[in-house]
Amino acid sequence: MRTIRRDGWTAADYDSEQILNQLGHRDAAARVNRARRPHRLRRAWRTLRTRLHHPATAAPAAGVDWAAARAAAEAVNRGDTGEADRIVQATADPRTTALAAFRFIGVK
Repeated sequence: MRTIRRDGWTAADYDSEQILNQLGHRDAAARVNRARRPHRLRRAWRTLRTRLHHPATAAPAAGVDWAAARAAAEAVNRGDTGEADRIVQATADPRTTALAAFRFIGVK
């Protein structure tokens, strides 16, 4: 899709802004920009889903490491998905620990 503004907006972004303006929103451009921001939870879920579908070659499941799950979730909440991945991969059962981490994502 071709961009029509220097900041990388697409035609769909411009259309969204025009519709929001017609609906009476004063901050239409800000709303479109906010919608374009990366979403930490979506990125973390895609990364986790990709990793979970690869068969594990390690030892059998050892259960959830709740401390590691909470630490990984805190890393995702900070936006550091690489650190979260390192924390989860260091556990005995990365798959179940990663799934358990989703209970704590977004929790302060």
